[in-house]
Amino acid sequence: MRIALMVGLMVSGVAVAEPGAWRIGVFDTREAGGEGVGPRFAVEALTKAGYQVGTFADFSPLTLAQFDILWLADMHSAGPQPGDWRQHLTTFVQAGGGVLQSWHHHILGEVGMGIRRVFGSRQMSIASDQPVLAGMADFAASYGDHIVEQVGPQGTVLVKNEFGDPVVVAGSIGKGRVVSTGLALAIAPKRPRDAELDLVQRLLAWVAPTVPLADRLAGLGDQPQLAVRPATRFVAAGFPAKFTATLAVLGDAVPQLLLDGTKVEAVPERQARGAGVAFATYAVAVPTAPGQNGETTHQLRVQVGEKVYEQTVTVKALYVPPVPNERRAVWLHVGNDRAPAVVMPELKSLGLNMAVLRIAGGTAAFYASKVQPDVQDPLAATGGDWLAEAVRCAHANGIEIHPYVNNCVVEGRTSPASLQKLRDEHRLQQTAEGHEIAWFCPSSEENVAAIERPMVEIATNYAVDGIQYDFIRYPSAQGCFCPRCRALFEQETGTVVKDWPKDVQKGGERYDAWVEFRCRRISAIVQRVSTAVRKANPKIKISAAVFRDWPTCRENNGQDWARWCREGWLDFVCPMNYTNSDELFQSNCADHRAALPEGFPVAQGIGINSGNSRMADPGQVLLQIMLARQQGAIGFVGFCYTPEHTAQLFRPLEHLLAE
Repeated sequence: MRIALMVGLMVSGVAVAEPGAWRIGVFDTREAGGEGVGPRFAVEALTKAGYQVGTFADFSPLTLAQFDILWLADMHSAGPQPGDWRQHLTTFVQAGGGVLQSWHHHILGEVGMGIRRVFGSRQMSIASDQPVLAGMADFAASYGDHIVEQVGPQGTVLVKNEFGDPVVVAGSIGKGRVVSTGLALAIAPKRPRDAELDLVQRLLAWVAPTVPLADRLAGLGDQPQLAVRPATRFVAAGFPAKFTATLAVLGDAVPQLLLDGTKVEAVPERQARGAGVAFATYAVAVPTAPGQNGETTHQLRVQVGEKVYEQTVTVKALYVPPVPNERRAVWLHVGNDRAPAVVMPELKSLGLNMAVLRIAGGTAAFYASKVQPDVQDPLAATGGDWLAEAVRCAHANGIEIHPYVNNCVVEGRTSPASLQKLRDEHRLQQTAEGHEIAWFCPSSEENVAAIERPMVEIATNYAVDGIQYDFIRYPSAQGCFCPRCRALFEQETGTVVKDWPKDVQKGGERYDAWVEFRCRRISAIVQRVSTAVRKANPKIKISAAVFRDWPTCRENNGQDWARWCREGWLDFVCPMNYTNSDELFQSNCADHRAALPEGFPVAQGIGINSGNSRMADPGQVLLQIMLARQQGAIGFVGFCYTPEHTAQLFRPLEHLLAE
């Protein structure tokens, strides 16, 4: 298989076609309710380069058939999809379609699959003399992190990183082609440029179909087809339930779609694709009554000639009243466009009553700190103090303020001098291969003290209502494998590791003990810091922003947050439940409730503008608030506040939140 692919690459080279000749579909992870950065930057870059670009959110055959090339960018997960969605994707390629999957990805492993993340490395080298790369020189990636590829049986390595690991792999599946790359090609603000942009265009040209459209659509044009997504829609009572219906028809005539016997008035967007087939997309909205729970079914129906196509959809409307004194909050960053004197009155006007303000991280502080070496308070030049101003303005508007600290991560705002000091003192984490990770090693007493100092300083010197941990974890399973962590692990377990680090990695004989060791390291920090904070300020409420994927985060990140709640080291917890999938949000809420002592306070994190989800519909925000209430949450925290966007989401909910 490998030999056949190599010959195919050398003979065919780059398809000769202008960018506009192909229609590219970029998978919208956020719309689908999956995990990933979303399609925005890929769409912008492709459109600017002259490509025909659209987005899609489901892997039904009817949806995929509308495109020649699919770009699956940073697809941690696809979200709720039909059970056979992977087969639909494979069939699309086998029939002659092309796929580019980039950065995080876990499918089409016949060619390549991302398996391991490398931090802080950009240098790439051309590893093949294939025509698709003719004339390309080694280059630096635009983004500092990348994913190493596991090469499949039908994959050929095109590009390697500076350590010799495969980063770009190409291959064929059936009549179609696939490129699998760990390069972050759609991440802002480091978008592809120069040589990397040239590489993207070469790869897209290579995966472009060589099979005629009529052949790829064989079977689809035999009869009209109707597909509606999703089959079931949760909705906050009073807001419409929205569905998308796609219809494929022969010729140009687009028949009328009926909802419960009534014509759907929306004008369909027609997408002529040739070969005698046209696609039409309809937006369908089903109204619901305010303040009422209920489940209803509805019929979508279309008739073409003598054939009738129908699909039933279900609407689940939800209303749950708030608990007394519900916490309604947003996470908030320091910035000149977010002055406390402006933001705090705005939050009050939107019906919110709590602000969780990022105020420090690693060695940096955005307030007048006496313990952090890198003070970057925007008000420092005039003798001001951002945190003091935020506390004053918050309390003047009836807003609780809970500053948060990014505890373990050494942020990009760390000065070169501070970073070098950490290196000289061997206080940064290391991967299993010995590469540096810009995070505090939690086995270092100096680091634990550095994490404790700003938390205690804030609790002591400012009239805050609470304080919150964030980034209180390991970055991933990659850290920390430094000599200090090894020595401490062997000391605590009483046994020398024979084969380091293999024995403590997944599949190794000491792996389970290693997972518990990492959890103990982070838990010890929480116990120590919470004890010190409560001694400094007994009235303060202590919380933590934690990963939503309990209990997987224990294994992946050493974050045993359920224990922190059981032990009383936290007063409430905020799972970062960021997703556009309402079903996944609901399931996570139930998992969080089950993991905690009965009645322990939970404020669910909602991803209004996060890396995993960006919301444009106030109705979706309200629905996730209702789902959180349904599972007994004391409130919610939206991540994160941005000027205008937050107001657009919450203004329509101002009076509904307290009802």
